[in-house]
Amino acid sequence: MFAARIVCKRLVPTAGAFVAPLQPSTTTTTASAAAAHQWTSAKRTTGQPRSAHGFHTTAATRSSSDLYSVLGVKRDASASEIKKAYYQLAKKYHPDANKAEEAKDKFLKIQEAYDTLSDEGKRKSYDQFGTADPQGMGGGPGGPGGFGGFGNMEDILSQMFGGGFGAQGRRAGPGRSGSSGMGGGFMAVGDDIEAVASIGFMDAVRGLHTTITVTPIVKCEPCGGAGTKKGANATPTFSMGGFHVQQQCPQCGGEGSSVNASDRCTSCAGKGRVRQRKQVEIDVPPGCDTGMRIRIAQAGDAPMEGDGPAGDLFVRIKVAPSPVFRRKGADVYLTADVPFTTAILGGAVRVPTVDGDVEVKVKPGTQPGDELRLRGKGIRKVGSQARGDQYLGLRVKLPTELSARQRR
Repeated sequence: MFAARIVCKRLVPTAGAFVAPLQPSTTTTTASAAAAHQWTSAKRTTGQPRSAHGFHTTAATRSSSDLYSVLGVKRDASASEIKKAYYQLAKKYHPDANKAEEAKDKFLKIQEAYDTLSDEGKRKSYDQFGTADPQGMGGGPGGPGGFGGFGNMEDILSQMFGGGFGAQGRRAGPGRSGSSGMGGGFMAVGDDIEAVASIGFMDAVRGLHTTITVTPIVKCEPCGGAGTKKGANATPTFSMGGFHVQQQCPQCGGEGSSVNASDRCTSCAGKGRVRQRKQVEIDVPPGCDTGMRIRIAQAGDAPMEGDGPAGDLFVRIKVAPSPVFRRKGADVYLTADVPFTTAILGGAVRVPTVDGDVEVKVKPGTQPGDELRLRGKGIRKVGSQARGDQYLGLRVKLPTELSARQRR
């Protein structure tokens, strides 16, 4: 008699969407299935490897090298210890950094070990059967679940740890799970979000410290993101030995566990995530202009599952127009009225700048439309002490009528 096996394959939810886990249910009708269930549950509780007297799979074979030894960690190592060990070995043996002949094979083994031990389901299967794929249906370099290429070293590091590596600071993008593209470890990364900050013209010229309101997705505080009431736990799914038939569990939807309706957190309805209204402080640099964006790291949406980093917040700046100045980059433009007597005889006029009013000399014989350039009187360039210029267009005011004295 062969026992059927239902495997709950973990599916990553669509970015930005809430996925409510369903309650699992498994039914067996044979004595052998019941025995397999009883044996599996017992072994999962004790955490001990399967003995020679237990039920056996037909396709499982233990790896030729122990995966824990490949990463240099103990069998009870935590997920963070496994990730840290992989990170150090990947930097050392990646073909981009190590040109030695044996580095390639060493890196493939390291990657294979991390691919298995970083996934909770694969790790349990490896501890129990000596392989991450008891059905013998996948795995291995280039095969299903494998890693057809090495990928870029910066991509591996940035996708594992949320960015900050390399000149471009690359990371797993919005709403995507950070996998290295070669069967590497899984790390969920939250979505990036965007907000708009409207500021005045002079605030953009001088710089501004202000706050904006955003509503990112965050972990539910009452349940800590678990989706369950205090003291309640998710019900794990399980596998049964013997001849295997693989399909997605119809009860938990591939989540690997489910929560009874009565045990769901009332604050988040069992989703583990909520939207929260937050005030975020931003520093608008001097010289900022409409269309520029300010990045606030990890102030975006939290990932829909796992403990990965939140996405980033991008604040798009919108600058109100000035009633006095026209702006073009760091330069400002202004038209000033000059009395016709000053234009003919010369003199000085008082004009506004972004730093306040100044007196400007007007040469005798100035003509309508002449332009003066005030060096360094424009707007400070973003990220620099250099400033633009102010261009002053002269508009000569001609009288419409002349007195007898003026005529003489």
